[in-house]
Amino acid sequence: TSWLHSFTPAINYYLQEELNFKTDIKYNMFGPVRPWNNENNRVRENLRQAMAQNPYLHVMAQSGYYDGATTYFAAKYTLSQVDPSGKMKDRFSFKGYRSGHMMYLRKEDLIKANEDLREFIEKSSANGKSAKY
Repeated sequence: TSWLHSFTPAINYYLQEELNFKTDIKYNMFGPVRPWNNENNRVRENLRQAMAQNPYLHVMAQSGYYDGATTYFAAKYTLSQVDPSGKMKDRFSFKGYRSGHMMYLRKEDLIKANEDLREFIEKSSANGKSAKY
């Protein structure tokens, strides 16, 4: 894809010229991520336990609708299964954008994602309260 030809030379230049990091190792834009191994994936259960233990923990997921690596609907489904009862639904926030994996490449999505993140941080504040464990 065309953006690949922008990022790879940019990171190579930054590493070599700005950070003075010299290596003969080839930089690959995409790592060996396939095939996925979800055998020990306990993200959903670990998140459920953490939220049950900490009533001030809020979670926001941001995803591009056209993301082929970490897909929008898989993320939305996984988060919906953390708390099927819906008791913690006010502590979840899911935002989707008209972009792919790198939402910040589309200016409209960059602006909206930043607004969403700022709003999430303000809303998630425990207002000086400490959690009782």
